Parts: sequence; C-alpha cells; structure tokens
Amino acid sequence: MSHRAAGHAKRVESEELSKLSDGDILKLRFKDLALDIKGTEIESYINQLHSELEAKGLRFRPKVFLGDEWFSPEGMNAISVPFYLANNRLKQLEKNLMLEVEGGTAEWFMKLFRHEAGHF
Repeated sequence: MSHRAAGHAKRVESEELSKLSDGDILKLRFKDLALDIKGTEIESYINQLHSELEAKGLRFRPKVFLGDEWFSPEGMNAISVPFYLANNRLKQLEKNLMLEVEGGTAEWFMKLFRHEAGHF
C-alpha cells in the first residue's frame, strides 16, 4: 500500500500543482493541499474590503479562510472563500470542469466578498 493510500500523504505545495494533471489533482483531498491566502490575490481583496469597511466607519474585520464554497458560518465573524481561488492551477481546473470560476475576476470576487460581509 502506498503512503498516500495509507493516509500518510505528503502535503502538496501550491507551486507543485502546476506539474500535476487534472486527474492527479482530483485524487487529492482538500487537507492534502498546502494552500495559503498570504501572497495571493485574495490577500489584496481582504485589504480592499477592510479599507472599504473602515471608510464606512465599520469596525468589524471578518476572518477569511479557505473552504469549499462561498459562505459565512452562522455565529462567526468569518467568510469562507473557495480554496481554488488561492491557486492559478486550481482556478484553471475549476474552469475546465465548471466552465467558469465563480469569483475568478477581481470585480466578481469583490461582489461576492461584499455580499458575504453583508451577512454581519
């Protein structure tokens, strides 16, 4: 049995994903992906939202985490952003499978992000 099959999978770094086929990526579990918001476009969108909130005199700053879809967990000051938006190769795969990337442009991302922030 391979290490991956035995549950001892090595985490796949973001930059390694560009070397994998669609099929290989689809075999990975979410927890196998070493994705981070830091250093991505998402980080700049968070900063933009914080600036917009500050300009309106609003003090809350939602936490942002990578999940499997857009949502705001009930009772939490947090927003889930789809994990594929943290990596260009995953965005490409999403487009191949779904024919679009929900939140894949700056304008679309911010529209969805503001909507989720509005739940607070």
